[in-house]
Amino acid sequence: MGSAKSQKIHSIHVLRGVAIIMIVFSHCLGVFKNSNLIANSYLFSFLNLFAFNFTTFFVLIAGFLFQHLTYKFNTKTYYLSKFKTVVCPYISVSIFCFLFFHYQYLSDLPWISSTEPSILSTITKMMLTGTQLLPLWFMPMIIIIYLMAPLLYMWSHKNLIVAGLMSMFWIVIFTKPDFTQPILNLLHYGPVYLIGMMIKQNYQTIMKAVKDNLFLFISFFCLCFFVPFAYRYISQLGIENLYFDTLQKIILFILALYLLDPLNHKNNDGRVYKFFSYMANISFPIYFIHEIIVLELEQQVINSPIGDVIKTDNGQLASLGAISFLVLTLSISIVIANAIKLIFKDKAKFFIGGSR
Repeated sequence: MGSAKSQKIHSIHVLRGVAIIMIVFSHCLGVFKNSNLIANSYLFSFLNLFAFNFTTFFVLIAGFLFQHLTYKFNTKTYYLSKFKTVVCPYISVSIFCFLFFHYQYLSDLPWISSTEPSILSTITKMMLTGTQLLPLWFMPMIIIIYLMAPLLYMWSHKNLIVAGLMSMFWIVIFTKPDFTQPILNLLHYGPVYLIGMMIKQNYQTIMKAVKDNLFLFISFFCLCFFVPFAYRYISQLGIENLYFDTLQKIILFILALYLLDPLNHKNNDGRVYKFFSYMANISFPIYFIHEIIVLELEQQVINSPIGDVIKTDNGQLASLGAISFLVLTLSISIVIANAIKLIFKDKAKFFIGGSR
C-alpha cells in the first residue's frame, strides 16, 4: 500500500461489497425456516454458517477506515457526518417499519401509559434496540461506537497489537448475545472495531506474517469454521461456552486482505472489480432496504402456488431458493436505491444512507 494517507484502499472497498452481498444472503437463507434443513443437508448447513455474521466484516472495515482517516479526524465534522448518513436513515427506515409492519400492533396501544405498553414506549424501545426490522439491531450498537470516536481517536495513537490480540481472545469467551441487547452487542463488537483499527495500524506487519505463514492462517480459519460446523452434529465437543464465528470472520478478513492486496498497487478496471466496487458504493442503501424486500418476496412466494417451497426440508432446493432470493433482492434493492437517489438527489442519504 502506498504512503499517501488519502489513498483509496481498493481491497477494503471490494470487501465492503462482499460483506453486503453475504449479509443479504444470510437473510435470504433465513427465509427457509424448516428446522430439519441443517440436519438434513451439509450444503445448506455450510452456506448458513459461512454467510452468518458477515456483520463482523462491516465492523472491521469501519475500524480499519477510522484508523486510516485519523489524520483528518475532527469531532464536530465526524458527528455531523454520522448523523446525516447513519442516524437520519435509521430514523427514516424505522418510520417506514412502524407504518407498514407494526401499525396494527401500535394502533391498539394508548399513546402514553405508565402502567402498560404504549405507542411512545414501544417505539422508544424498538429504536433503542433496533428490533423494528431484523438488520436494524446493528444500528444502536454502531451508533454507540461512533459516539465513542474521541476515545477511539486517542487510542489510535497508541500501539494496538496487545489490545487487538486480547480482543480476539475476548470475543471467543464473550459469546455474541441475541439481537435485542445493544449494550451486550457493543461488548462483543466493540473489540472487533478495535481489531479493525489494529489491522490498519500494523497492516504491513500483518500482511508479511500472513505471507510467511499462509498455510497456518488458512488452517486456523478452517479450524474456526470446522469446530462450530461439527458442533451442529456432535454435541459432545464441549464448546458451548465458546464462540468461534466472529473469530472465524476476522481470520477470513485478514486472509482476504492479503489475497486482495495486489489491488492496492494497480489500476483496477476489470468487470469483477467494478461489480464489487459498485456493490460497495451502494452497500449502505442496500443494508437499509434489503430486508423489506426479502419480507415482501417471502410473502409473495407463500401466497403463490409454490408456497410450500419455503417449508422444504431439502437442503439443495432451499440453497437454490436462497440464491434466487439473493439475486432478486439485490436487483430490486439497487433499483429502489437508485430511484430514491434520482428523486431526492443529495438528500437521499437522509433516507437510505449515503452512496459512495
